[in-house]
Amino acid sequence: MTKKVSIKDIAKELELSITTVSFVINGKSEEMGISEATSSKVLELIKKRDYSPNNAARLLRTGKSNTIGLIVEDLGNYFFGNIAKVVELEASKRGYNVFLSSTDNNPKTAKALIRKMRNSSVDGMIITPTKDLNQELEDLKNDKIPFVLLDRTVPGLSANAVVLDNFKGAHDLTVHLLNNGYQRIGFVTIHSDMSQMIERERGYWSAMESSNNPSSKELVLKVKFDDSAQSIISSIISFVTKNPSIEALFFATNYLGVHGIEALKQMEKSMPDDLAVVSFDDNDLFRLFTPSITVASQPLRQIGVETIELLLRLVENGIKHESPISKVLEPELIERQSSVQRPLWEIEQTLKKSFNKI
Repeated sequence: MTKKVSIKDIAKELELSITTVSFVINGKSEEMGISEATSSKVLELIKKRDYSPNNAARLLRTGKSNTIGLIVEDLGNYFFGNIAKVVELEASKRGYNVFLSSTDNNPKTAKALIRKMRNSSVDGMIITPTKDLNQELEDLKNDKIPFVLLDRTVPGLSANAVVLDNFKGAHDLTVHLLNNGYQRIGFVTIHSDMSQMIERERGYWSAMESSNNPSSKELVLKVKFDDSAQSIISSIISFVTKNPSIEALFFATNYLGVHGIEALKQMEKSMPDDLAVVSFDDNDLFRLFTPSITVASQPLRQIGVETIELLLRLVENGIKHESPISKVLEPELIERQSSVQRPLWEIEQTLKKSFNKI
């Protein structure tokens, strides 16, 4: 069995004091006047010898564990999975490890994970909140444990957060469809009181109400977050069948968009000839599918970088008695083949049918 390399072994091999090596490991080289050359030698040897600091000992010594917790809805999801990669990479550059966990949007699971992270003495947390987390988050604030909310906010809670302008993204997608001649736009979303989903639906309604042909409630389908894929597909098929006048479908999340494509395939509906399709948030499938799918794309790398930088600023500089920082990033409308402009004759035919019904 190979003996685990210790800080003493590192110091002896480089003919340095244990204190000097410790300062480098804990990111205090500049503060303690240690040269860049010495720091580089220590860091290179640590990597070469696969040295792993004892977190418990470091915590006692410095009050920091150099670990952070990342609690998201689903690490298997395209959005959260990609952001987790960015957070992990950027944290590693700063000498931090990341504990990754998923809640599956379950409040009970989320509360248990926050307790687990606290018991593990993480230096801070990035949290995608579920409902009913107000008390746990207030406790973190009161105990001065740094945290940043990711993707969504919590009503009534003043906290640091990095979110997207979900209203704008949904509004822009809807206006794009309207401008391309699609008037009867079905909106497919989930039953949710989470801020990002509320804002996406609000953006859809705002754009529709501003048009000359406002939407009605029968053009909105809501499914449950924990419904099976087949159940969601069946619901979409039923929705489209009951509303034959629908000209386009707007899916409020990328996984609903994936299920929507499958539903249209089972119905032998083509895009955009039978129905135009747009989705909130991108996915590799949307780029590669024929026709490719129009989306409101979230800046995943920017979200990840902004979130980890904000958290580490709180961790390393201490929590000040200043107003929480809320960063709102903008999505990008990427126009693809699934929502190209309708031919003029099709629009005229639709208007004629509507006129005949009056």
